[in-house]
Amino acid sequence: MKHLVLTLWFVLFLSSSALAGVEYVTEEVCHAMSGCSVNVETGECPDCVMERREVAHTHEEEPVIVVEKPIVRKSTPKKVKTVKWRCIVEPCDFIDENGNLIEKS
Repeated sequence: MKHLVLTLWFVLFLSSSALAGVEYVTEEVCHAMSGCSVNVETGECPDCVMERREVAHTHEEEPVIVVEKPIVRKSTPKKVKTVKWRCIVEPCDFIDENGNLIEKS
């Protein structure tokens, strides 16, 4: 019984590593910068080369959504400095008697 359990454990361990082997893909690649001139009748590319590359397996993960609270800064009210205008050179028809500018519409 011990031999049977040990054999099954060993086979399961090796089969999982054998199934997770490296996978290769063969594809037709054109190394010409301007592209390939394809034969219209046969659909073949005379400059293309068959290449074999390793497939990298990636596992999709669920995206983690992080919700951040917005930073609210309280602004201090700015003091508005009022300017009183005074007339230096006549005519000063754009300044009223209180020193404010007169807006013409």
